[in-house]
Amino acid sequence: MTYEKIVERLQKAYAKAEGWDISGHKAIQINIRGEGEGALYIEVSEGKFNVQPYEYYDNDASVTITSKLILDILDGKEEPGDAYGAQKFSIVGDVEVANKILSLRTVSPVKKAVKKATDETKKAAKKATAETKKVAKKATAETKKVAKKATAETKKAAKKATEETQKATKKVAEETKKVAKKATEETKKVAKKAAETAKKTADTAVKAAKEGTKAAAKVIKEEKAKKTETKKAEPKKAEAKKAEPKKAEPKKVEAKKAEPKKAEPKKVEAKKAEAKKAEPEKEEVKKEAPKAAPAAEAPFKPFVRPLAIKPADDNK
Repeated sequence: MTYEKIVERLQKAYAKAEGWDISGHKAIQINIRGEGEGALYIEVSEGKFNVQPYEYYDNDASVTITSKLILDILDGKEEPGDAYGAQKFSIVGDVEVANKILSLRTVSPVKKAVKKATDETKKAAKKATAETKKVAKKATAETKKVAKKATAETKKAAKKATEETQKATKKVAEETKKVAKKATEETKKVAKKAAETAKKTADTAVKAAKEGTKAAAKVIKEEKAKKTETKKAEPKKAEAKKAEPKKAEPKKVEAKKAEPKKAEPKKVEAKKAEAKKAEPEKEEVKKEAPKAAPAAEAPFKPFVRPLAIKPADDNK
């Protein structure tokens, strides 16, 4: 810290100080060594302090001190009497006046007492807080023990309740199985009885259907027998009517077809004789031959073969 800053700090600190217990005019010179080295003086007159950055030759005491120690005294971290007794700084002149002026840095004796009382109160409060913490810690430990014990009891009760519930559930499940088994057996009996009844009904229906089928077959057979008897009489008339074409038609056709067979060999022999003389004439003979065939053909009459009707044997 610079010399100027040290002087400024002292001026602010002693501006609020009251030197009511110092009579007359007193002054001390402060010689700062080390950081912020320099000289200044503090004077008190009619209870008022004055700090200036000059040497004061007509002083009551001369104090040689470091900047750090003077600032610690200003901040209340060090007491001037204790520091002087520990030889942390030196005083030449009136030691009592020097220590008194250094002690009145910012507060009056009344304020010092208040501060001391405040410090004592803080210490007592701190001690009470420590005791409270101990008691609270002890109470917390006891509470934890009680809570742990209660938790253990709760777990036991819960476990017991769970076991009882499981037993009850198991018992209910067994009873349910018994009831379900009984109901299943009854259902099987009813189903079996219903199946037997259905089978009987189906057998009866099949039997009735078979009998109905037999009756229907019998009726159909009787109808066929009647139709067969009717057909047995009709075929004789049909054979008599259709038998006539058999006698007349075949002979006519054979007679008509016989004529071309007798004429064709002669024509073939004539064609062969002509082919030997000249091959070109062979084509003319081949072309003329088909023209002679239509003249020899007889008019076509359809041949109707008599239909032999064989009566159906319904007895097979």
